[in-house]
Amino acid sequence: MKRQHAPWLVTAAILVLALVGTGAQATHTPADKVVAAGSKVVVAAPNAEVTLLSATMRTSKPTDLILAVSMECSIITDVQTGPSTLAGAADSATAEGTVRAWVEIDGVVVPINSISGQSQGPPPPGNDSDKVTFCNRVHTQEAEDGEDDEDGLDKMRTYLETKNANAFNWLRLNMGSGIHTIEVVGELTTNTSGSALGAEALVGNRSLIAEPAKLANDATI
Repeated sequence: MKRQHAPWLVTAAILVLALVGTGAQATHTPADKVVAAGSKVVVAAPNAEVTLLSATMRTSKPTDLILAVSMECSIITDVQTGPSTLAGAADSATAEGTVRAWVEIDGVVVPINSISGQSQGPPPPGNDSDKVTFCNRVHTQEAEDGEDDEDGLDKMRTYLETKNANAFNWLRLNMGSGIHTIEVVGELTTNTSGSALGAEALVGNRSLIAEPAKLANDATI
């Protein structure tokens, strides 16, 4: 699945909390400082991967990173069954929408579970199981002509739209020294079958906070 980079990312608010001394602001990217990114732009990219947020930070070795991601997401489903004049007619419709998201650092998926060894090397990269479902809906509707005179189906339609805010935290062990690119990547998928009229998966307000930490050398998540 090809990644889409939205052009508005260059305007996403990226806040680097980097203070040195009293009231003095650094002119470079200091190591081990909290980084935050946020956006209000609505994203609708069905059946594609899209970069939702991006930030850059510098870390020293050894440093672990707490990654907190929160977002609004909305699923819209529109299904209809019928009409039909056929005796004993039956109809069904299904519409589904899903929003999944994960964090990548320097292009590598951050795992949910990892172990910090004495060498303090980077953990194995994550995989598809480390991607988190923030929103999902499967909407199915079935209709059948069960009347004695079997005069066919009347039309029935339902439209559902919801919005909710969810959050998930990742912990990336043993970052190593250097400048790193952090991306929140989303996968917005929709499916319809039968006489469904449509489905949408949307992402709204969202934020990323990356906070350096120092866990035990043998930390296990």
